[in-house]
Amino acid sequence: MLPILEEIPAENQDSFQRASIKKLAGHLDPSLRVPLAQYLSGSHPLLAAGNVQDLMSADEGAAVPFGYCTDGEWVWPTYWGYFVKEYGVEVPEEFIEHARRRNFIPVALSGEELDLAEQEFEERFFN
Repeated sequence: MLPILEEIPAENQDSFQRASIKKLAGHLDPSLRVPLAQYLSGSHPLLAAGNVQDLMSADEGAAVPFGYCTDGEWVWPTYWGYFVKEYGVEVPEEFIEHARRRNFIPVALSGEELDLAEQEFEERFFN
């Protein structure tokens, strides 16, 4: 799972690995911003909880999607796609290689695969 950003409060925050958006912003290779953001944003939602404030730009308001997504192997907060695209927030190299092996194209999960991912996510982080 990609870490949650410590600046954005989340339920069961102590169950997740955390990172700081302020420390990660601007460190992603610029050539990866669009394809990686599309991969992150285009994968299957597990949970949608609305939008939150853009911590990097007060002018943007509540423009940042909040929830969780999956590609069947990894899970991440939905805001990763936004922050990667807008601010070049660095993503762990292991995840970049994972997305690169898939040519940055989100996979289509079957209903059964998505149900299994949702169940595993809830059991691991919300029980």
